[in-house]
Amino acid sequence: MVALDLADVSEAEHGYDVTDYRKKVRRHTTNTILYGTDPATCPVRTLRTYLAALAAAARTDGPRFVRVDRWDRLTPPMNRNGSPTGDAAGRMTAEAAAEVIERLADAAALTGTWSGHSLRRGFATAACGAGHDPLEIARAGGWADGFRVLARYMDDVDRVKNSPLVGIGL
Repeated sequence: MVALDLADVSEAEHGYDVTDYRKKVRRHTTNTILYGTDPATCPVRTLRTYLAALAAAARTDGPRFVRVDRWDRLTPPMNRNGSPTGDAAGRMTAEAAAEVIERLADAAALTGTWSGHSLRRGFATAACGAGHDPLEIARAGGWADGFRVLARYMDDVDRVKNSPLVGIGL
């Protein structure tokens, strides 16, 4: 997620298209970001607002997710002893993104352990619970077709309803 650049995102009628290179499958893939049903949590509206804020701060190219200080200001390039350190373009690190997710989960009083990887696991679990095809879930989440690890990402949504014992006449 933090490796994406602003150039990887394009607005479309359905919301946004995001194109990125998937190292595990060795190809570029395009995923869609669709409008949500609740304006307060709609990913398209949220992304549009975020991109407008970046544009207002004269950030129209480079990384999509950038470092922000505790006063919500975009941070300038960092230096240590006069030498640049970190990403010169101000790209957020994966560790910083994980910290943001942990803080937001705490602020929302969510239970359990949260990390940067929770977004991926949560997506797979929610999509499975909504009855989506595992192949489409894998492709949207960047897993290789037939990758068995995906099954570990999908929490047991409803083990009674989804039991293989249902409907076999026992």
